[in-house]
Amino acid sequence: MNKKELLNKIYTELAESLNITDTMTVEIINSYEAVGNYLGNLEEELDIQIYPQGSMGLGTLVRPISSDEEGDYDVDLVCLLKNGSYLSAKDIKQIIGKRLSEGERYKSRLDEEGKRCWTLKYPDFHMDILPSVPHLNQSTIFDRKNTEIRLTNKEEEGVYSDKISNPKAYREWFIEQMEVTFLKRREIVAKKRNVEIEKVKLFDVRTPLQMAIQILKRHRDIMFSGKENKPISIIITTLAAKSYSGQTDLYDTIETILQNMHKYIEKDSSGKILICNPTVSSENFADKWEESPEKERAFFDWVRSAQTDILQNPMEFSGGFGSMKNQLRETFGSRAVNQAFEVYEKKNLNDKNIGNLGVNDVGNLVNNTAENVVAPLKKHTFYGH
Repeated sequence: MNKKELLNKIYTELAESLNITDTMTVEIINSYEAVGNYLGNLEEELDIQIYPQGSMGLGTLVRPISSDEEGDYDVDLVCLLKNGSYLSAKDIKQIIGKRLSEGERYKSRLDEEGKRCWTLKYPDFHMDILPSVPHLNQSTIFDRKNTEIRLTNKEEEGVYSDKISNPKAYREWFIEQMEVTFLKRREIVAKKRNVEIEKVKLFDVRTPLQMAIQILKRHRDIMFSGKENKPISIIITTLAAKSYSGQTDLYDTIETILQNMHKYIEKDSSGKILICNPTVSSENFADKWEESPEKERAFFDWVRSAQTDILQNPMEFSGGFGSMKNQLRETFGSRAVNQAFEVYEKKNLNDKNIGNLGVNDVGNLVNNTAENVVAPLKKHTFYGH
């Protein structure tokens, strides 16, 4: 096989090694559902609902790097007070904080109040809980399909202000960017699990876009380990989704994203950079770039480094398989790369043993089903025949 095919296979295994395990997924879901039940029982009249947003909800959560002092999964959750639209920004935040601080199970896990969230710390993950209420105005008050939320933002001087967002609409938009691939792979997962397709969640599916985002985020985490101005995940995710155009190979997906991300960064009439929420135009994910230009520079430095480290250097590499492995360790971390190569090598050996590999007309290893296969590769046995 050629380098591109090899990298595609290795990057696919790398994305799997970076992905959250099924066991951890179940543990996180059970934990946040328990929080939802606890809050809901105490505030029945507010009809509280908790659901994942961000990386957890989109299926792009990445295993933390082992060198990170805060090496746990970051789980973002919306805590929606469905009947609380009348509440002030401060009350929305304080009601949830008060209830969490009163709970025997949660008060020892509760961190100090954040700008927008309350954080509960667990051994292997922490939950950032975002108190919010439905956003009702003249255009949405009678719209049952409206999923906009009003959340709170605590300023440095202790003043609470309102912010508008729409995590559910963002999730639907994200799916639309990869709809054909997502639907095909979702159907495969449903058949494999023998369940109805509606029961397969977004984070159960593995598409090239989701895996590409995970690989890009891991590269960022390694590059900015112990440093400031790390590009935020929502900017990477939004620009990646906008850049994606239906590629089925992971390498092609990463290449397309890195080559096109800059095209979706806009400026307003005053020159302010805009990377807007595609579902709430007033929400600018790059709002901090104006006051902190170093964040903008860090983002573009990261894009250039990712192009070099993920695309250019591996394709131009002329050393052996072990040397490539060492190079990728520096880019993505030893643990994840070692695991990816181990799985790849096992699968490759298995294909040899069952006769699934052949040689094509230019001398590359290919699957025996390929159209240009010239000769099958002899099966490998432990006694050398």
